[in-house]
This record gives sequence, C-alpha cells and structure tokens, in this order.
Amino acid sequence: MQSKPFFERPDAVLYMGGITALTAISIDLVLPATGVIAREFGEAEEKGALLVGVYFLAYAVGQFFWGLFSDAYGRRLALILALVGFTLASFACALAPDFQTLLILRALQGLTGGTPVIARAMVRDISHGQKAARLMSVLAAVLTVATMVAPVIGSTLLIFFDWRALFVSLGIAGLLFLAYTVMALPEVGQRRPERLRLSFIKQTAASLYRQRAFVIPMLIGAFSFAGYSAILSTSAIVTEVVYGVSPQAFGLLFAVAAGFNTLGALLINRYLKRHSVAQSMRLAIMVLAAVGVLQLGIALISPSLPIFWFSICLYVLGFGLCLPTSMAAALEPAGETPGFAASLIGGTQMLIGASGAFIASALFDGSHRAIPLTMALSVLLLVGLYLLFPTPKSAASEA
Repeated sequence: MQSKPFFERPDAVLYMGGITALTAISIDLVLPATGVIAREFGEAEEKGALLVGVYFLAYAVGQFFWGLFSDAYGRRLALILALVGFTLASFACALAPDFQTLLILRALQGLTGGTPVIARAMVRDISHGQKAARLMSVLAAVLTVATMVAPVIGSTLLIFFDWRALFVSLGIAGLLFLAYTVMALPEVGQRRPERLRLSFIKQTAASLYRQRAFVIPMLIGAFSFAGYSAILSTSAIVTEVVYGVSPQAFGLLFAVAAGFNTLGALLINRYLKRHSVAQSMRLAIMVLAAVGVLQLGIALISPSLPIFWFSICLYVLGFGLCLPTSMAAALEPAGETPGFAASLIGGTQMLIGASGAFIASALFDGSHRAIPLTMALSVLLLVGLYLLFPTPKSAASEA
C-alpha cells in the first residue's frame, strides 16, 4: 500500500500547526505572568505589556529575514537555525537577572521566532488558492487549540513554580520541534542563494507591493491582528485590576477566548468547501464590522466581566475567520517567492500588531476601555481598506 505524502500525515499536520503556533504560544504562555514579572522586578504592572510588544517588534524584524533565507537555502535549514536560536533565547530568558535584560532576551526570542513564516511558505510550496486557504485554516485551528492550552499551562506553572518555568517550558518545546525537524522533515522548495542579493530583494518587493491582490489582504489581516494583540498585551492586566481575576485564574479565562478562535478557524474551513477565498474573506470582514460596532458600545459602559469577556470572544471569533483567508489571498500572487512574500506579510502583521499592543498599553487608565477602543479602531481601518480598495476578483481564485 502506498504511504501518504508527508504533508498529509497526521504527525506532519500537527508539526506544521505546532511550528505555526510557536510564536503565539510564546506570547500566550507568558500572558498570565506579565503583571507578576513586572512587580517582581519592581516595575509598574502595565510595563508587563512590554513583554508582548517587544516580542512583536523583534519578531516583525525577524520575519523579513527568515522567509527570504528559506527561499534561498531551503525551508529545512531555515527551520533548524531558527529553532536553535529560539531554544537558546528561551532558556536565557529564564535566567534574566532584571527586567531590562529580560526585555532584551525577549527581543532575541522574537528575532529567532521564524518558524510560522517558514511554515506558511511551505503551505504555498505544496498548495495554492482554495486548497491553501483550507490548509491555512487547519493550521489556524491547531494554533488556536495550542493558544487555548498555553495560558492554562502558564497559570498552572505559576501555581507550582515561578515565572521562570514559563521560559524553560518554551525552551523544551523548541527542543522537541528541533528534534522532529532534524529527524523527519524532508526538504521543501529549492535552494536559490541568489535570492539573498539586494537587487533580487528590491525587484521582488517592488513587484509584490505593486499588486493590490497582495497588499490589501496583507493589511486586512494585519489590522485584524492589531485588535487581537491589544487583547494579548493588556487583557491579563485589565482583568486583574478591573475585575479582580488572579493571574492563576486568567489562563482558564483566556482559554475560553481561544476556543472562539478555534471555532472561527473551523467554521471558515467548512465555508471554504463551497465558497471562494474572496467570499470567505468578505464574510470575515462583515463579522468583524459588527463586532467593531459592539466594541464602541462596550467602551461607553461599565460592563460586567461576563459581558466584557464575551465581547472579546466575539472579536477573537472574527479574527479566526479573517486571518487564514487573508493570509492565503495575500500569498496567492507570490509566484516562486512564497518565503519572501510570507516574510513581508508576517513582518507587516507583527509591526501593525505591535502598534495595537502599544496603543492599548498607552490607553490603559485603570478601566476596561483600552481593549475595546483599540479593537474598534482596528476594525475601522480594515473595513475602510476593504471598501476603498477592493481587490480584483482573480486575487483569491481557486486553482
């Protein structure tokens, strides 16, 4: 009996989902401890949000390298190098003697977090169009299950150990993915070292940025992520300060929101069986538009914790619908440079996402309003972009 192709095997799908989720896990595992870490080092609680924002910024910069490097020297070598760097940086974070050093090491962890962008390039290597969007949604479902579990694990580790155990666990995860990469992963794509030349980079970037079919879906996904990053950066602090939720209990609360993200990814996967990528992205934007209006209302009242958190869950649902479809649509015009295109998409997503984290942190005034206001602004930008600059119908056509 002929064996399944590697990327159709359950272990390969879980591996792809895992390396796609590694950055999200790096953030979500630490979320319950952001305020705890800041207090331990004698800093104000809100400064704990920098552990998310700094990671986003460094990760954004790293994206521009890892995807391009994987185009030039192959996905497998790029994954090995990224995982080695990530693992070492994670263990170093566990040994940080002060908050400033931890931020620097957290930035190094972000710089070496290249696995998601390489995984997305691999998706484009083996599929495109509707098939790529469905595979993206499967990886998104694995990702969101991981993000559902990560804060619960983080909260549990805080109960039995201290915050340093969180970074040790990230280092162990990096080692496990590294072992699988070395022992099981076949090479994907071709090695073309000339793609690291500046002339090639400039020419390819110019070509991609001239295509509305690339730029608009990329920015739509990035703005949806900005609202999500507001949740990531400040929700643990808001729920503790405003609603009295302990860092140990926050993990379970965040798991509920992550469950809505998983639901969004699964729903869009089913929707894609009968509808195009463009139709699926339109549905996601309509859901987010409705949620954006709701967030404005939430910002104007003093909601109870269940109402406040349910509104967050609805945004996360819309984000779960939007991200895989916008990512697949943006990758479609990539041609023979999916790694570089994924780098541009991932870097842009993280830069704009970091802005959402910093905006929410700056708006935090001791109330709940910072998060819904940032989410509403993100939705306004992505809906405006979608309405003002519609992409060509061919942008998301099936293969």
